[in-house]
Amino acid sequence: MQTSGLGYAAVIVKSVEESLEFYRKLGLQLVYVEPNRDDRESVQALLAAGNDTFLLLIGPVNPGIKLAEATLGAGSMQYLTFRVSGEQMDQMFHHMSNAGLHGSEQIVRGYERLVFLEDPNGTLVLLTAWLTEPPRGFDRARILQRAAAFREAEGSPFIEDAHVRRAIGELQATS
Repeated sequence: MQTSGLGYAAVIVKSVEESLEFYRKLGLQLVYVEPNRDDRESVQALLAAGNDTFLLLIGPVNPGIKLAEATLGAGSMQYLTFRVSGEQMDQMFHHMSNAGLHGSEQIVRGYERLVFLEDPNGTLVLLTAWLTEPPRGFDRARILQRAAAFREAEGSPFIEDAHVRRAIGELQATS
């Protein structure tokens, strides 16, 4: 099995707005903001750092709410993602079994296929593949920005694969 790059680190923050301001000053570009599928009291913001590298900020919807009080807190990393191809995701359990690794069942959510693992230190590692793979050379941040615009126009809470497919189609038509 071979990953195709670091997907993103998911970092818990005290304030998404303050953190967005900080990371924008570092040159990162906001891709989208949407509710957190795993915790309705939090929101997540995806930022592009260039070369298909991203940072996911996870913060409370309301400032008084404390996220993951038990073990995680502001400034901690919730999980680390690595991109794999759709083809590799199809063979994921065979690869993991041969390597002596154990992970979650594959989860299909939004525009991604996910498998969760833990490293020996307890760090949560997430292997991700997009349901619809972008054509070679297409900027994933641009695709997600267009998909977010389609999501917002529809009033949908989350980016789904249909939004990504529509964004890819639009970007292909204008290239």
